[in-house]
This record gives sequence, structure tokens and C-alpha cells, in this order.
Amino acid sequence: MGFRLLTAEGASGSDAGFALATQGLGSALVLNFILWVALVISIPLTGFNPLYATAAAVGGVVIAVFAAAVLALTKGEERAASMLGRAAARLPFLKEDVVDRVVHDLAKRIRTMSADRSLLVRAVGWAAANWLLDAAALFVFLAAFGHVENPDGLLVAYGLANVLAAIPITPGGLGIVEAVLVPALVGFGSARGVAVLGVIGYRLVNFWLPIPVGAGCYLWLRSDGEGGRIKRADALRKMMEEAASARRDGSREKKTGPEAS
Repeated sequence: MGFRLLTAEGASGSDAGFALATQGLGSALVLNFILWVALVISIPLTGFNPLYATAAAVGGVVIAVFAAAVLALTKGEERAASMLGRAAARLPFLKEDVVDRVVHDLAKRIRTMSADRSLLVRAVGWAAANWLLDAAALFVFLAAFGHVENPDGLLVAYGLANVLAAIPITPGGLGIVEAVLVPALVGFGSARGVAVLGVIGYRLVNFWLPIPVGAGCYLWLRSDGEGGRIKRADALRKMMEEAASARRDGSREKKTGPEAS
């Protein structure tokens, strides 16, 4: 659905696919980094829990998949394109030339993104802000019921729940997040009743509230008509062109700066 909405608003299929994939994997990497930093601080203070190993294993798989994909597309682009192309030729709904073109396009985009340090910093910063602000919402709900959790305990419990929710068992980790958060918070000193009420309140805002809001926005976009979509597509293209122009200007300034001095 996200892919269809982005392409309907004027983004190309390759742009939309790359953005969604990068956002998902990149955000997961940032979450694992936050969890591991919290674990390094928390384990000497509170001891080790078997859930830590499970979460670390899930995070390790995510990082390994991401690293393997980046290496395959940047260091072995031709080999990856050839292997995936041959595999696509055996499948009924894929075309070898299309897969080959997509692989080369992804490799080019990864190289461009890795070369733009300011873009990487902004992406990591926004991903970290997303997770930390969401964890802050959990902190507020716990405090509302009388328990002020330490930052390390909060981030370990929050990180464990969301890393384990990445296992595709239920949509959005429904049930998994709650089942991990409550005992983890109790283990860090929260009363069970407070932990249950705080997690329920947090999940009402975190998981359930965006559903009717998103459904309303989706219906509005679907009923907006072709004219509205064309206007938004034009605005999106203009914004993308301005961003690309700003990056080119910045690159030229970096190249001419030392020479001018």
C-alpha cells in the first residue's frame, strides 16, 4: 500500500521501492544500536537476562542481512545481477532484464547515498528521533501511573520489545510488544499493575490511534481525484529537483573550495 501511494503521488517505482526498503532496514539498524548501547550500560547495573541474547540474535540477523545486501550490491554488483537474473528467469512473473536493471539501479543509489554524508547523518538522526520519542511516550505513560523508569531500563525494555516484534509473527508486533514490555518493566522495578496500565495506554496511542487517522488520510487521498494527485505529484517532483540541485551545488562548492583557497 505504501508503494502504491508513493507511486500514485508521482514517485518512480525504483525511488519508492528503494526508499521503503532503506527506511525499514535503516530504522531497524538504528534501533539495534540504541538497544546495544542501553545493554552495555544496564547489564553491569542490573545483571543479564536470557531475553537479551534473543534480542541480540534477532538484531544480528538484521545487521547481517543488511551488510550482505550492501556488499553484494557495491562490491559484487555484476555477480549479484547475474545470479538474481538467472533466478528470475526461472520464475513465471519476473523478467531477467528487469531484475538486472533493478539491481544496477539499487547499486547506483547505494553508492550515491553513501557518498552523501550529510544525507546519511540526517537519515540516522531522524530514525533515532523516531525511536527515542516513541520510548519517551512510554516513559510518560508509566510516569502518569506513578513509576519513573530509569533511562537505561526504559530503553532496554523498549528495545527488546521492538526488536523481537521484528519477527514476522503478528502485524506490528501486536501481542509480542505487550508480552515483552510488561515483564521487562517489572524486572526493572515497576509494579506489575503500573506496568500493565502504562503499556496499555502507550499501545493505544502507539499502535491503535494511527489506524483510524491513517485510514482517514487514505480515504481522503483516494477521493481527492486526479487533479489533486497531479498537483501533489508536481510539488513532489519540484521538491526532489530542488534537493538534487542543492546537493550538486554543495558538491561543486566542496570541490572548488580548496582550489580557491
